[in-house]
Amino acid sequence: MTGFEIALGIVVVLALGATVVLQMKRPYVPADTRDWSKEVAKLEKEVEIEKAEHNKLTGANKQMYAELAQAKAKLQSIEKERDTMQTTLTRMEAKREQQEKEYARGLEKIDAAERALKEERQRVLASEVEAKQVAEEERDRLWNEHEVSVIATLVDLCKQPHLQFKSYSNNNLPDDFDGSLKPDFLIEFLGQYVVFDAKVSKAQSLQTYIDDQVKKTADKMKKNDKIYPHIFLVVPTEAVRELKKLSYSKDNYTFYVVSREALSPILASLKRISTYELAETLDPQKRENIINMLADMATHISYRNAHELLLTKMGADTLERVSRTDPELALEVDQKRLEKKLTALSPSEIKRIAGSLTEQNAEISSLASPKAAVKKNMIDAAQSVIAQKLL
Repeated sequence: MTGFEIALGIVVVLALGATVVLQMKRPYVPADTRDWSKEVAKLEKEVEIEKAEHNKLTGANKQMYAELAQAKAKLQSIEKERDTMQTTLTRMEAKREQQEKEYARGLEKIDAAERALKEERQRVLASEVEAKQVAEEERDRLWNEHEVSVIATLVDLCKQPHLQFKSYSNNNLPDDFDGSLKPDFLIEFLGQYVVFDAKVSKAQSLQTYIDDQVKKTADKMKKNDKIYPHIFLVVPTEAVRELKKLSYSKDNYTFYVVSREALSPILASLKRISTYELAETLDPQKRENIINMLADMATHISYRNAHELLLTKMGADTLERVSRTDPELALEVDQKRLEKKLTALSPSEIKRIAGSLTEQNAEISSLASPKAAVKKNMIDAAQSVIAQKLL
């Protein structure tokens, strides 16, 4: 049953009820005396009223139906929008959960990376500390052995037949030396004494240490006419490359910083000088020969020192480039280098080779045999580089 039918039924019921009530209230009038025309007119009026009410209710019902349809449509739109928003919300929550998981995993990775970085820093630091400790221990060992090795080398050299220098150590100084000056080693030379002092240092800066030692040694040797004005400070070969300055002039003395390997040519040069001083009676040709020999030896020593310094600098530059190119690789190379033992000649081998030119020539031949496969253009290029560096 529709709303309209329900409303129409309600109106009919109300009209019938009203008619019954009116008839009950109206006094009974005999049928023949009643005015049927008035009754009909009244009923028609009441019917018109009921029709108007019916039309009003019908309009209201249609409006309500339209509003209900609009409400249903709006409700459907809202429900659809709700479903869409619910889907979007569900998707966003799922995405948020995924992002939270990824964020948590990212934090774990960052924590793991930080721990790994911290462990690597600690490992590198420990490795650097260990490498520094090993280097310092090796340096201390070299310095500790250096003084004994220098004195032993000088003693052996001074006994060589072609040298034959009278020598003194700090435990057996000449009679005209007092206790205020105790050089490590002395040799008699033209009525004076040439000083050889083996320097032992644990200072961070060897250059600063040598500068200080030159000043102190010059102060100790003032007004001592027994000291020859050329003084030799002997340092380990490995330490020479740390120095920017190898000669000093102080209070009429000249100090030379040399390695142990330079002692033999230095003593040979001093021997030639002493021979030259005693050769005033020689004829001019022999005198010229001696001068040429001394010049050749001086040139040889100068070029050898220059070559060693040049090659040392080139090697140091190469190692620095390796370190800058790949620090981790350079660190592993240093560690491996520290593990290797240096090959060194024993004192007996040094004595055997230094005491005989035949042995020296044999050793040189063994170094040159078999002949290295080096092209002439490479040799010429190397000579050109060395020549340019020496200019």
